Amino acid sequence: MKTYKSLLFAAALLLPVDAFGQAPFSSGSDTSDGALSFITPGTYNFDPTALGLNKSGDNIFNFTTINIGTGVTLNLQNSYLRGKPVIWLATGNVSIAGTLVLDGAGGQNLSAYGADWISQRYPTQPGPGGYPGGVGSRPGTAASPGLGPGGAPAQASPNCAYGGGGAFSSVGTSAPPGLIYGNIQLTPLIGGSGGSGGCFPVGDTATDAAGGTGGAGGGAIRIVSTTQISLTGRISSAGGGGGYGRSGGAYGGGGSGGAINLIAPIITGAGTIYTGGGGAGGPGGAGYTLFNATTNTFTGSDSYGTVTFRPLIAPPLPAPTTVPVVTVVSVNGVSVPQPPLGAFVTPDVTINAATAVTIAISAVGVPVGTVVTLSIQSELAADQTISCAPLAGTLAASTATCSASFPTSVSRILASASW
Repeated sequence: MKTYKSLLFAAALLLPVDAFGQAPFSSGSDTSDGALSFITPGTYNFDPTALGLNKSGDNIFNFTTINIGTGVTLNLQNSYLRGKPVIWLATGNVSIAGTLVLDGAGGQNLSAYGADWISQRYPTQPGPGGYPGGVGSRPGTAASPGLGPGGAPAQASPNCAYGGGGAFSSVGTSAPPGLIYGNIQLTPLIGGSGGSGGCFPVGDTATDAAGGTGGAGGGAIRIVSTTQISLTGRISSAGGGGGYGRSGGAYGGGGSGGAINLIAPIITGAGTIYTGGGGAGGPGGAGYTLFNATTNTFTGSDSYGTVTFRPLIAPPLPAPTTVPVVTVVSVNGVSVPQPPLGAFVTPDVTINAATAVTIAISAVGVPVGTVVTLSIQSELAADQTISCAPLAGTLAASTATCSASFPTSVSRILASASW
């Protein structure tokens, strides 16, 4: 903040203030990412790498203005956004006349696939800052829980049926659901949690029997403007729906909705917010929507909840290390591309090893000593749960190794950590 010396009589220091005696509000943007503008109707991915934005990788974007035009759908996908919540800062006006999508993915309908059904059985991708849903059970393998603070626990036989719904601002349904977490201040800024996988009927001996996959949680976004935000379009951070199983397998549970926070001196418009949980098995709970403004003339609504209004505040900007990230770096010495695609047709890594191989892990913002867990789903073998060596290093940068055997065919790895 600049200071000015008085030239009249006394050498007092005068600070610039507004009419109410408050320092002028600032989004905190340093404008290094320029203007964000998508105005030609169509569907686009917000890919920071391709757009040359946010070289630091902390997902705090420093814009001058933001303009999402009518007829534009801008997808903010977890894989492009490093698994972290999204923070858009702007020194000028923000106009959202199109649609921003931070939805968690829904589980696939496994019964719709033939012999290739196993390639669709994998944890669902959340919105940025959200958490995946768990996979359903199959012969010899129990159902997986949804991930995240409100992830639905996996049900155990013989009572396992529909997957439970993930929770956030409200609880999901079906037994057992996830637990409510978070707060309306959205500090820390995190997204929704995943639903758990479903089960196949007790006594079903079909080799292709499987429960459905749980839906993923919606993402988290904070948009801050020094001047004003106009929302005449739509921002969606919904939880994904639970997928249907195979050979009578029950649906997975739905993921919970995510978190949306708009901060500006003026918020206006008649657009819509959507933070509902996914349906199918046990529906997921709703997310959070918070507007911080001095002048609020917004007349729109949250389709699955209440928009909470609070006074204008300086935006809480997390340090990069406050958002935990766990990454699989290499398998058997072969580097994993970042972000990995996780596709069956074009695997990220190809190895040729009949025995156990080393998997290298890195982490940011995860306490040293934490044990990372790997969930491995394979095309032709039972699921595996592997515990790595405790993380070593610092909170800002730590590493660990794991050892696992991979059957011939394709496998997917999901890394997670709890502390």
